[in-house]
Amino acid sequence: MKSTLRVAGLLAVLAVGPGCAAPISGTAKPGLTPVDLASLKTGAQITEPTEFKERFPSSTSERIRLIEGRRLLNVLVPPMDFQPSATELGYTRIFANPEAMSKTGGIPAQYNQAIATNNLVVGVSASRTNGSVRTPESALIGILQFATEQDAKNAAAAMFQVTMSGATPRHPASIPDYPNANASSADDASVNAFQQHGPFVVTTAVLQSTPDLTGLAGKIKQALDKQLPALDQFKIVAPDDLMDLPRDQDGIVRRTMGKSPAGDPYGMSFYDEDSGTFLPSGILHYERDPATARKAFEEAGVDLIGRRYSTVYRARDVEAAFKLQTALAKPGKDDAELDSPPGIADARCLRLGEADKNRNYNGICVLVYDRYVAVVMSLTSVSKSSLQSDPVLHERTAAQYVILKKSE
Repeated sequence: MKSTLRVAGLLAVLAVGPGCAAPISGTAKPGLTPVDLASLKTGAQITEPTEFKERFPSSTSERIRLIEGRRLLNVLVPPMDFQPSATELGYTRIFANPEAMSKTGGIPAQYNQAIATNNLVVGVSASRTNGSVRTPESALIGILQFATEQDAKNAAAAMFQVTMSGATPRHPASIPDYPNANASSADDASVNAFQQHGPFVVTTAVLQSTPDLTGLAGKIKQALDKQLPALDQFKIVAPDDLMDLPRDQDGIVRRTMGKSPAGDPYGMSFYDEDSGTFLPSGILHYERDPATARKAFEEAGVDLIGRRYSTVYRARDVEAAFKLQTALAKPGKDDAELDSPPGIADARCLRLGEADKNRNYNGICVLVYDRYVAVVMSLTSVSKSSLQSDPVLHERTAAQYVILKKSE
C-alpha cells in the first residue's frame, strides 16, 4: 500500500473619457465574442452533436455496472477532505472487476482475490499526493459495493488478512469510534483500513514522512465520519434496473465530443468508465486543482456535467460560466499558455506541465458558450517551451464550439 500511495470571468467596466456624455451607470455583464462558424477550422473532427450511447461489445454486465460506479463516484469523499495536503492530481478509478480496480494508482492487486471471491458489484477509488518527494504525503479512498452485506463483511476481513500476511510485519491500529475498521500499520507513518458498512467496504489509506499513528488514525476517522453518512444517502440501483435510468440528463453528454474519425487525439482508448453524466462532487475527482474547482463550482452554480472526449459543465448563467472558465484555465506553476484557436477569441488554452494521469492529455482549451463551459483535451510530444500553438487542439476546440452552438 505504501508504494502505491507514493503515488474567468470577463468583467468590463464601461466608462467614457473627458468631453463625452455622462458615464453609463452599472457594470457590464460578460458577453461572448461573436464567432463566424463558417471560418472555423475543424479538420476531420465531427461537428454534429451525437447521441450518448453505452457501448457493449463485450463484458456487457460489467459495463452496465459502471453506470452505478459513476453514480457512486458522486458520493466518494475527496482525499483532501481528510488529508488536506493531498491535492496534487492522482488517479481516479471506476471499476467492475479486480483487474480494473488494480490499474496504476488504484487499489493494489494483492486484494484482487479477496474481492473477486466475494461478489463485487462495482467500485470507485481516488488517490492524491502532496507532490513532494522529500516529505511525501498521500491519501487513497475507495468504495467497494458488494452483492450483500455478508459479502462486504467477508471482503473487509479478507482484505485485512491479506494486509497482515504481507512480507512486511504490521500491527493492528485503533481508529477512534470505529472498532471494526480493520486498520493496520507497518511503521506508524502510514495506516490503511477496511470498514464494512452495509453492502459496502470503505477502504482508506494515508501516508506521511514521519511517524504519528495517533494523527493518522484521526485522519482515517475523519474519512469514515464523512463517507459513511454519504453512503447512507446513496440509493442503490439493482444491476437489472441500471439501463432504465436516464442516460443523458438534459442532453449534457450530447453537448460533449464523441470519438472523431480523425482518431484518438490524446492517446487513450474510449473510456467507458468515465464517460457519462456527473454531479460536481463526482467530476471533482478528475480536476487538476480540486480545492479551487470545488469553490468555483459552488460560486458558478454548476449543477450538471457531461463527459466523453471533452467535458462540459453547466453553470448558472453566462456570467457564472466565464468565472468558471477563469478557474479551470488558471495556469499552474509549470503550465504554459497557448494561443487561442483562430476565430474563438474567448477560448483559453494551456500546455500542462504534467500530463493528466487518468487520460494522458497535456493540452487543454476552455471555452464558453452561453451557460456552458467546455474543456477540450489533446496530447502532443512537442515540449511546451517550443510550442505556442497546437493545431489539433485548435481543431477540436473549434468543433466543440460548433457542437455547443448546434445543441441549442
